Amino acid sequence: MNTIKDQVMPKNKLLVKNIVEHAVEQANFTIKNLGKRSTVAMLMECENCLTDFMPVVKLIADDYIEYAPIYDQMCAAIDAVQVGKDLVEIEFA
Repeated sequence: MNTIKDQVMPKNKLLVKNIVEHAVEQANFTIKNLGKRSTVAMLMECENCLTDFMPVVKLIADDYIEYAPIYDQMCAAIDAVQVGKDLVEIEFA
């Protein structure tokens, strides 16, 4: 019996890893920019980036528990953005 292309696990895991990596890179990019230039526009951009990627990372973390800490870091980052605390870059382990 032939396997279905979409069900090849190593390829799917690599795709999931790449999606999470991209989300972390984009979030860290906006966090760095906010640190360099702390304006209302940059604050809004950082918040928008995090709120765009958080649901995607949450869906992945529900199925791949190893990405749950990344989702938790994103939650902490969005909280920091919204209340004006210092931001820390998200670590991709």
